[in-house]
Amino acid sequence: ENPEDVEGSFPTFEYEFQQERRVATMSYGGNVQDPEITDIRKKLYEKVINDGWKPKLDEDGRPQFFFWQNYVKACYTEEGLGMCVYEWRPTFAGSNEVGLELMLD
Repeated sequence: ENPEDVEGSFPTFEYEFQQERRVATMSYGGNVQDPEITDIRKKLYEKVINDGWKPKLDEDGRPQFFFWQNYVKACYTEEGLGMCVYEWRPTFAGSNEVGLELMLD
């Protein structure tokens, strides 16, 4: 009923259920935009290949990396997402993770 609302701009609360998923992760205490992320992805990719695993590739043939942020908590209200709360954690805690999707056998 709000005239400023844009149709299609609200979440649909739908998801795709995956029976099984295999990932490789490496602990990292920094943030997704840190310059070190590129080197960490390379190390993770090399380790996965050396251990005999096969990375899952996207439609362009690139490995599917992700960043898992473990220090963010989502807070919900009756209307939906209210805000995100970030906990401060020292870098040495390694609370975040860089991940790589792997192929299932």
